Amino acid sequence: MAEIWRFINSGKMPPNENMAIDKAILEGVANGISPQTVRIYDWNPPTISFGFHQNIAKYIDLERVKKSGFGIVRRPTGGRAVLHYDEITYAVIAKTDGILKGSILQSYQKIGKVLLATLKKIGIDAEMENGLPSLNNQKKWSNPCFTSASKYEIHYKNKKIIGSAQIRKDGAFLQHGSILLNNNQELMSKFLIVKNENERNILKKYLSKKTIAINQILDSPISFLEFSYKLNEAFEEIFPIKLDKKSGLNKFEKKFIKKIIEK
Repeated sequence: MAEIWRFINSGKMPPNENMAIDKAILEGVANGISPQTVRIYDWNPPTISFGFHQNIAKYIDLERVKKSGFGIVRRPTGGRAVLHYDEITYAVIAKTDGILKGSILQSYQKIGKVLLATLKKIGIDAEMENGLPSLNNQKKWSNPCFTSASKYEIHYKNKKIIGSAQIRKDGAFLQHGSILLNNNQELMSKFLIVKNENERNILKKYLSKKTIAINQILDSPISFLEFSYKLNEAFEEIFPIKLDKKSGLNKFEKKFIKKIIEK
């Protein structure tokens, strides 16, 4: 019998609210208060998110970000800086002993199969990364998140199209990731701290070479909503679950979110 999971389409939201919602659902699932959840969302304004342990001021020109009207926010997950600009961000919040049980890499692989199936439904034959980035590549700041694919992340013709990160807490995990819809990551070069403009231009070309968006591949563009339908279908086809699209955030989650935002 299929498990009932919750599906939430949050649409475009401010960066602090997006991260607060992901944290709240993780806390709820960890405490048995919230159902396992698949969530999709976008960002308003466009936002740079950065990893939980990252010293962002060392790498990002925060004043330039502010002047551009973009947001900036710390993720509860690790990893490097990502530009969220007219994309589809997905979040899966689940139990570590349920359908997605296993190690971090094993759950990455399982969710990766859903993402691949979704892309296949819209006509994109993407691939899952099988190797790990070299130690040298991991240490280079000049490689932001989307310039190298970690194991089981998704790429198309050696260009990264989906990047993800995961955190675990008390028998639950949150995995969220960016599905590039209309823009690749080359605009990120505008905000990186560099020695000179020549270095910035090199980074821009590198980011363009290493990243690609869905609608840069398709002949007929697909919308955020259309992609969400295909993602729903893929989850229900690959896993024995039924997504409840009517239930929103519960009282515990709303209270938790309010507490975070008001800090």
